[in-house]
Amino acid sequence: MESNLTSDNGNSSSNGTFETFFGGPPADVSAQAGIQLRAFFLNLAVSLSLFGFAVLAFFLLKSAAIGRRIYQPKTYLVQDRLRVDTVPADPLKWIRRIFTIRDDELKTKCGLDGYFFIRFLRAVLLIFVPLMIIVVTVLLPINYNKGKGNNFYSTTDGDNAQWNVAGLDTLSWQNIDPARTSRYWAHLVCAVLVVSWSLFRMYREKIHFIDARQRFLTSPEHRLKASARTILVTNIPSEYRSKEALEALYDVFVDNDDRNRLVVWVNRDYKTLRKLVAKRRSLRHALEKEELRIMRLCNKKLGKNSNVAGGSQADGKDHRDSRVSDDEYPMRQEQVELRLNRIFEQDCAEERQLWRSYLKPSAASQVSLVRGKDDNWKSTSFFKFWVAGESRKAPKVAWLRTEIARLTIQIDALLTDLDNDVLFKKQNSAFIQFDRQMAAHMACSLVSHSKAGRMSPRFLEVAPHEVVWANMDVTSLGRFVRTCIALVLFAAILLLWAVPTTILGFLSQLASLSFTVSWLRWLRGWPSWILGLISGPLVSILLALLIQLVVPALARKLAVLVGSPTKTKREVITQNFYFTFLFIELVLLTAVSSSVVKIVPQIIDNPVSIPTLLATNIPTSANYFFNYLIVQSLSYSGSVLFQFLRILYITTIWPWFTQTPREEAWLQTTIPHQMWGNVYALFTNFAAIGFIFSVVSPLILVFVSVTFSLFWVAYRHNYYFVQRNKIDTHGLLFNNALSQLFAGIYVMEIALIGLFLLVRDSNDNVACKSQAIIMIVVLILTAIFHFVMEQHLRPLYEFLPVTIEDTAADAEKRLLSTIRDENRVSNDEESGVDTKDEDVNSETALNSTMDGASDDRAQSKNMSTTAHNARKVLLGLGKNTAARIKDFQVHLPAQPDISRRREVADQLSAAIAGYPDELTDLTPHERAVQLKAAFQDPVTRESAPVIWIPQDKAGISEDVLRQAAKYGRFLQYSNAGAYLADNNKVEVTQPAPDTRPDWLLDWVL
Repeated sequence: MESNLTSDNGNSSSNGTFETFFGGPPADVSAQAGIQLRAFFLNLAVSLSLFGFAVLAFFLLKSAAIGRRIYQPKTYLVQDRLRVDTVPADPLKWIRRIFTIRDDELKTKCGLDGYFFIRFLRAVLLIFVPLMIIVVTVLLPINYNKGKGNNFYSTTDGDNAQWNVAGLDTLSWQNIDPARTSRYWAHLVCAVLVVSWSLFRMYREKIHFIDARQRFLTSPEHRLKASARTILVTNIPSEYRSKEALEALYDVFVDNDDRNRLVVWVNRDYKTLRKLVAKRRSLRHALEKEELRIMRLCNKKLGKNSNVAGGSQADGKDHRDSRVSDDEYPMRQEQVELRLNRIFEQDCAEERQLWRSYLKPSAASQVSLVRGKDDNWKSTSFFKFWVAGESRKAPKVAWLRTEIARLTIQIDALLTDLDNDVLFKKQNSAFIQFDRQMAAHMACSLVSHSKAGRMSPRFLEVAPHEVVWANMDVTSLGRFVRTCIALVLFAAILLLWAVPTTILGFLSQLASLSFTVSWLRWLRGWPSWILGLISGPLVSILLALLIQLVVPALARKLAVLVGSPTKTKREVITQNFYFTFLFIELVLLTAVSSSVVKIVPQIIDNPVSIPTLLATNIPTSANYFFNYLIVQSLSYSGSVLFQFLRILYITTIWPWFTQTPREEAWLQTTIPHQMWGNVYALFTNFAAIGFIFSVVSPLILVFVSVTFSLFWVAYRHNYYFVQRNKIDTHGLLFNNALSQLFAGIYVMEIALIGLFLLVRDSNDNVACKSQAIIMIVVLILTAIFHFVMEQHLRPLYEFLPVTIEDTAADAEKRLLSTIRDENRVSNDEESGVDTKDEDVNSETALNSTMDGASDDRAQSKNMSTTAHNARKVLLGLGKNTAARIKDFQVHLPAQPDISRRREVADQLSAAIAGYPDELTDLTPHERAVQLKAAFQDPVTRESAPVIWIPQDKAGISEDVLRQAAKYGRFLQYSNAGAYLADNNKVEVTQPAPDTRPDWLLDWVL
């Protein structure tokens, strides 16, 4: 070598501006090693402390009153088929239960995405644990024994120099002495082992994924769903945007070209209707808050004036509501508008309201109004000072009531004319439901149009609740433009986040910088534990927050911007965006910034030594990821169990806000659901880090194995006892994650090729040319294997093979036969007479329902009629559900204690169980109507809202219900299942009265 790396030989005493900025005295190797180790152990101690606190708090709280809501809501807050046993109180029994959860239980209770995520954690463990045992055992002694360390060596100039390898670096690649370069053959063998074992395991997991996905999609329970037999066709040309044209085109896929076996929904732009519905919901929320505010003031005044500590008036009365039938539309809208104006004036002048006996009239909020051109009163504000016209002030409650009723009239008028091409333009997409699952797959796999890009892309397995209705009219050109914009914005995000990520990379090497950068020499006077705290746990925590808080939401917005028609597709695109971001920002940029910053002064001082400097210092970036993985494996896995943010939100943040019964019901009934795209991407990135540094710094295998082990335990608990699936890609994210693991393998191979070529022996010659050539061959073979595997397996998970259709059809027939037998037994027990004829009719209706055709399929039904029939069925379902809920509801004790909260939760649980959650819970006619309207825009089935207020001791809610009766069906009130307790807090024992009674059926359509 022409010069040494660390000695001060006087060659750079005055080399100008760069050395003035970067130059400094030689680094104290022992001091740097001490600071690096101290940072490592400080990070470990902090993370272990947080982990211990989180786990201890979890075990203490999981069986407490608050713990039932936080840590095991799926034991009581879900439908019966998804409920699980109570979490064992004994930690040892809990651990045993976590390890004994069967795969079929995970699939049933967590869905395929939940099962496959746990499977992904297990798959990564099966890759890294054997590699950890072999590679760590082989390479650590080779790297450490007789390595560079702090030894001195002689340069070609005859000078003595000292190697700058200390701390954890002595266990890594850079510690191999130039006189012993033959040891790098062991690294080559381990690299080939890592690649071959990983590819084998990934192939096995993909084969298992295909088998599990096909079994699930062809299960009889899934084949009965509407989504199993429905495809979404986009970019439809104008000549095919009608039910008749699409039926004529796709009837070739059904038996005998029978168009009655097809159900077609041509999408329309209901933006006008959607805006009115959104505005009505906003006003409903404002009205409920104002009614509750007045009610609380009255009951607070009553409590001060009364010494009687009794129950609420609800303890002696049944609930009431002002709801009336929704079957008929008003004959003349003008007459109803005039009637609303008279009711509004009456409400403003009404003095016989009960709340006035408790409060002064000024206690009611007022709203400023101005008369519009349509002669109706409209709200104004300070920001609309230019609005001219007659103005007045009116009670806020009266105005909100009138506006909600007025919006209901407008919405009802539009609901009768849903097929109007002028009001609601047809979009270039449609849902087509076939009579068989295989017909849908055939229609999706074949080319539909003779021109390129027309009637494409097409999508299978689209669940109605996963449709992104805002993207139903995106054209091919529009999708291309949107994609370009999204990519530009993504590049901007990468550039924006590169600055703080690079800074954190510099801070991770703060100890080295204090010795190599002249203007940071003042840091040498700081205590070493402070430098260790900054470069260890602080940097790791800040990095985790930087990449995990905001970026996933931005990636999901970009996925919608691209034009994703379904939430399933949105999650897949989110996974791609987020993994790319993590891989570039966290892995590549951080690895470079945390290693290169150490050698910039030395490169400036001696540019000829660049190969040796890079080979020695780039592997040191693994130390940065040691700290990062420690934070993730201990702190983050503990927080996954403890759920600190949810506890803080439910117990501290939420009570600060005014809780209406609807808000309280939402809080108590909403179960956390996982946004799968960012979760898969994050853990795929962990695995990629393990691959990249598995040979360069084998100790990373230990940290990756520990990380995935802890998360495997934490997420098995969360997905089984806490979270539920709202969006299910049926394992596509798992397959995508396995493919993304190749990024880590490719980078590892490319990095090893470069590092092998950078290795110099004691004579400064390239020492590992043969190893580099072999790694190039391995890289080429890896790429070939990747390409062939993807091409070979892709058709098997995109479409179902014909060979399994007969078996699946037989299983479906057996299930239908079982359902028919159960219905016959149920009918016999209820009626006590022979219902053979009714059973035949029921069977016919059932089969026609499952085939996608009802008894009146032959008749041409327009969208308005379909939506109206769906609303009528929902109204009937709602009445039946309300009756079932009322049967088991009991009056609650007055004092708010633990037993009361438990009883409230149990009643809420029973209320949820009263809602139908399977298609078999419905009558054949109800099933037919549900399936016929399944893929119709939900806004077309929107019913009038119900203003939900609690029952109270002062009787205000009863008086409000009487006052609201004059609005008829245009403004409906209810106080069912809501109570204002003695502490003025709202308690609910059921979902909101206007909750769609089929809300649980959305999960099974």
